Amino acid sequence: MFAALGEIQFEVVGSPEGYESAGAYGFGEQRVIESKPRLQWVGDDLQRLNFELMWHSSLTNPAVQLALLRATAAQHLALPLIFGVGTYLGLFVIESIKVKSMQMSDLGGLLAIRVALALKEWIPDQALGASAPVPTVTPLGITTASTATAGSNSSGSTPGVSALLSIPAATGTSGPNLEADDVPAAVIVRSAAR
Repeated sequence: MFAALGEIQFEVVGSPEGYESAGAYGFGEQRVIESKPRLQWVGDDLQRLNFELMWHSSLTNPAVQLALLRATAAQHLALPLIFGVGTYLGLFVIESIKVKSMQMSDLGGLLAIRVALALKEWIPDQALGASAPVPTVTPLGITTASTATAGSNSSGSTPGVSALLSIPAATGTSGPNLEADDVPAAVIVRSAAR
């Protein structure tokens, strides 16, 4: 899982093809007599995030993911955004969804789509006491090449979950292990057939 927006998990091919974060800082201009205007900071703008995601049928059902995303957007709710490593970014609303079909089946079903998703930060109204709980997630397992220290995990890994843990071990006979210099460069030729 790359990230989750509420209950929607972004299972993407590789990683997002694009991720953009924008924040602005507001300054009011105050005109003064016989001089240039003065600036006064009035507050920060809401953060905006743009994702370019590729959903492919080998990882997820693109049509189901898209339908869930559109149904969620139609509810007009602020949802928690959490990256797969467990980083909580805050509450966001879906501002826009753009979809480009990349591959379709012979019957018109979606095999791969590119989704441009725009999110906008939502700040709870503290005066009303409105707050949303920060959800807890189990991050993906991470293995590091660090040396173990007293009181740390001696295997150099961070606990988490991973789909890779359920891959069965390879069975059958193994092939030869080739090295880069096993085939002399002089015998490598391009094929004339194209």
